[in-house]
Order: sequence, then C-alpha cells, then structure tokens
Amino acid sequence: MAIIGGVDLHRRQLTYDYLDVVTGQVERGRVVPADRGHLRSFLARFEAQGEVAFAVEGCTGWRYVVEELERAGIGAHLAEPAETAAKRGRKRRAKTDRSDARHLRELLVKGDLPESWIPPAHVLEARARVRLYKDLEEERTAWLQRVQATLYHQGVPVIASLTSAAGQARLILQPEIVTWLVRERLSRPAGRAATGDDPVVCGQPKITRWPQATA
Repeated sequence: MAIIGGVDLHRRQLTYDYLDVVTGQVERGRVVPADRGHLRSFLARFEAQGEVAFAVEGCTGWRYVVEELERAGIGAHLAEPAETAAKRGRKRRAKTDRSDARHLRELLVKGDLPESWIPPAHVLEARARVRLYKDLEEERTAWLQRVQATLYHQGVPVIASLTSAAGQARLILQPEIVTWLVRERLSRPAGRAATGDDPVVCGQPKITRWPQATA
C-alpha cells in the first residue's frame, strides 16, 4: 500500500494525516470548508499514486466522505468511535483534530483499526427514510401535545384524537372557544398534523413501498 491516512471529521473542516509508505513522509493539513467539492479536489492528488487507504471515524458526516473516497478509488475504512477512542489507552493526552487524524492513521497502519460495516447505498437510503419518518413522527407528537395544552388552557373538553375526523368535527363545533392562538398553532407547518395535512402519514407509504421497489 503506497499511502495510508486518517481523516478527522468536523462540520467546518476535515483534518487529514497520511503517510507515504515508500518515502516515510507524513503530510498533515485541513480541507476547508468541509464539503464534497473541496474534498473531491483534495483527493485528486492521489490519482495514479498506487494503492491508497484512509480511515474515517463513524460519526456525523462519514457518509459523504466515504462516498468520495470510494469514488476516487481509495480504500475507505470506517472506524467504530467508542472502540477507536479506547485504543488510545489510559494515558491522558491532549485531544485535537490533528491527534485524532494521526490516531486513525496509526491504527490503520498497524492493522488494529476497529472497523464498522459500510452499508451499500440502497441500505443507507432506507435508513435515511426511516430516520426521517421517526423524526417527523416525534415532531408531530410534540406539536399535538402543545395544541392539546392550549385547548385545555381555553377550557375545551379533552379531544382524544385531533387528527381524526371526529376530532376535527369537535373543533369546528366550538369556534367561540378555539381562539386565534389555537388556530395559529394548527396552521404552523409542525401543527398541520392536527389538520389532516400530516407529513408523517404522507411519508409512510413511501417507506413501506421502498424496500419492495428495490428488492
């Protein structure tokens, strides 16, 4: 292997540390800002360099970094965060972006990197859809709880389900109680779950159909 390196991920920059195995020279630096375009430009330097491999910690942002490494023909190794941190040992050392990148590179050189599985693209897409659905569902629940609290503050009897036809009918029957504040909350994007325009319900069929369509 000609070049072995590590990349530490942050939202503002990517810090790299790589070793040229032939010359023994170590290069360190940063890719700023941390986005696909600038990373792709950085990786262009490894064209025709022989076998190249980089280790990336499996934290937020790893997906696009791994995709760009693979696109450039570079071996991508996804490090498991907790086990990688444990490999530092008990000795207390100052933790910096540069030291993190060096730590990844050194583990990869020694063949001691705790690796995680890199899922194929269709699995990553399925994960993203399910997580989006979960986030929307949690937002809907929280917003409906706020609306229920507002209704209770106005003295409206408990409505078991604001999203049901019966619940909507009960709201319509009490226009003198449902004040502008309630209507304002129901009209907000996150509150559209209470009016039937529910992004969670709209997204669910796509999630349930997606695995069948790609099977």
